[in-house]
Amino acid sequence: MKGANAMNILRKACRFLFKALEWFAMICMVILTVIVFTDVVLRYIFKQGFSWTQEVATLMLVWFSLIGMGIGVLEKIHISIEMFTSKLPEKAISVLDTINHILIAVFGGAMVYYGALIMDMTKLSTMPATKLPSSVLYVILPLSGLLVLLNAVLVAAKQDKKIFAEGADAGKEETDA
Repeated sequence: MKGANAMNILRKACRFLFKALEWFAMICMVILTVIVFTDVVLRYIFKQGFSWTQEVATLMLVWFSLIGMGIGVLEKIHISIEMFTSKLPEKAISVLDTINHILIAVFGGAMVYYGALIMDMTKLSTMPATKLPSSVLYVILPLSGLLVLLNAVLVAAKQDKKIFAEGADAGKEETDA
């Protein structure tokens, strides 16, 4: 009973984190769009723009892209070539898919490690327009690497549907009420 309750809490926490990251990625894209649109209007109509727009737009694009990469691993929407694998038996496809996601997890681990190194190397420098530490641009690299790593492990272990299935604990909540 306690194990099922702990799994239910973990499932809800994972769903919350995943949805929060999706919303954060969407907010980054909206901010990016608003900043670029505003800067274009200011530069072409008023011949004057803000000095910080390119830096903030770059920051939003990098953050959006890297969070999107982690989400894409979980939702299995990353680019793949299925010309050869589609001709294989279902068991071989499953094994290749597992190996693929293990390799993706290794890549996520490399993102965490090298992202932390890049952050450490850039912590003393600042971005020219915003005067933010340059590590702000790279902080998303180890975070998204961790997201890629965890999501790839979940998919490789075939646990993603158990955690993120929409109706996985809907019936349980109704009986608890």
